[in-house]
Amino acid sequence: MLYIIYKTFFLSEVKIQKKKIKINYTMSSQVTQSTGKISMPSNDTLSQAAKLSIKVSKPICFYFYIDSCKGEAQIVTAEGDKIIYKNNEEHTSPIRHTYKVGSEYLIVTDNTIYIISCNTKISK
Repeated sequence: MLYIIYKTFFLSEVKIQKKKIKINYTMSSQVTQSTGKISMPSNDTLSQAAKLSIKVSKPICFYFYIDSCKGEAQIVTAEGDKIIYKNNEEHTSPIRHTYKVGSEYLIVTDNTIYIISCNTKISK
């Protein structure tokens, strides 16, 4: 009985209004940065990455993509293995395979497939 009175009191006092909020997301082929324009990976690259991901059962990661476009990431040789390197705390496990698709590289490491720009500096 108390529950019914409580429910009736609050429902009569409070009016709930629903508002529809419309959010539009626009996908662009380029992202504007303060240093210029960084192009998104091509459809062909994304398609090939998806196929490779299914084939080798590894996730696709874009963690180093923007940094590679800006020149802040590079491929280096460390202890005989090549890795994607940004700094001492941000780097990958050893690279197992590298594929070039359009203007990007698909890089397969022990656990992940990375997509980076083909303009990434390669140090030996």
